[in-house]
Amino acid sequence: MTVNGDVDRVANAAARPRRDLAVLVGNGLSIAYNPELALPSLTKALLERIAEMPGGGSEAVAAMKQIAERALPGGASTDGDFETLVGAFGAEGATMRYLSNLAAIVVPGDEELAIALNRVAAFATKVRDLGISYVLEVIFERSRAQHDRAQRLFELCRAIVGEFAGNVAFGNLNYDTLLLSALLEACGGELADMGHGYRKVRVSVESETYTVPALRRAAVDFPKDRRVQLLHLHGSLTYWADPEKDIYAKFDTNFLRTYGLWKAVREGEVDERPVVVLANQRDKSDHVKDYPFSLAYQMFEGRLASANHWLIIGYSFRDSCVNERVRAAFAEREAGEKPRVMVATYGTSPTTREVERALGWGAEDGDSSGWLTVFRDGADALRESSAWAAFNS
Repeated sequence: MTVNGDVDRVANAAARPRRDLAVLVGNGLSIAYNPELALPSLTKALLERIAEMPGGGSEAVAAMKQIAERALPGGASTDGDFETLVGAFGAEGATMRYLSNLAAIVVPGDEELAIALNRVAAFATKVRDLGISYVLEVIFERSRAQHDRAQRLFELCRAIVGEFAGNVAFGNLNYDTLLLSALLEACGGELADMGHGYRKVRVSVESETYTVPALRRAAVDFPKDRRVQLLHLHGSLTYWADPEKDIYAKFDTNFLRTYGLWKAVREGEVDERPVVVLANQRDKSDHVKDYPFSLAYQMFEGRLASANHWLIIGYSFRDSCVNERVRAAFAEREAGEKPRVMVATYGTSPTTREVERALGWGAEDGDSSGWLTVFRDGADALRESSAWAAFNS
């Protein structure tokens, strides 16, 4: 991109009316710029690392899969879905805690039973921590695109924020840092994510204490002069917490790399844990009610309500708690005031009808072409397409 081209882009954006944009980003965007971030590839790497654990790792993998698959429909498998595999142990831990509460009511004097249930709950949590640490470690290692792919992602982000002169909010469902890196390069001075600009917290790793940025606690913590927001709806590998101390922090990638925090989690050398929604579909709806996910959802719902353009990239429309919020925001718009929606995907899935259903548009509502465009050539081809030009015109 030439310097004159950049000047022209800025001038053109300044000349346009202030239009707001809400962008929902799914795993398809990360895959477009690093195929190793596909769900089956990550799950395979997770299982391989657990299998390599000393003391019977392969048997541990078999046992984990058996436990997780109990909750799946007949014929389903965990082989390509680490969320189902690891999330099962969050559910099992919660079940044990509920049983402990029930035991206190039914057999209040049975201390041995209470201790046993608490130990099982703690073990389930430990297994979940193990799985999460391995998954995020793999994602962290793969959160780099090749130079040419990284450049194309940067150019896509620059096109998105350059074409819309108003507020632009990215609701990101990925744990990786690809989008963050691209946005920092594309619009660094205009960007705010959930890491606080000046508020700090103290965290301990082994015997050392460090001062790191806190996570924002409320909508008022987002600076008004930053028109671009990056909201990790289901957390990020950079977001960590010690809920018992009410500490929520953002660790940059250099900090994660320097202090080997993934291994520290597995070996119990750090009190903080990654803040991510890594659960099955049934449990996700409960997790996103908790901070900091609740804040991210609140902020993104507000941007969905105010933006007349919605861009959905690489999202399968299979996440029920996300669909509920998007559908509710869409339903609140009057029939003649629906947002203009563009869905960028690669291939035949999701179908146009699946998109319509996810947004609550029924056959009786008529033709959706007045507000909906489904672009099927992938995120990488989007910015130079006639469909994109029509969407942001």
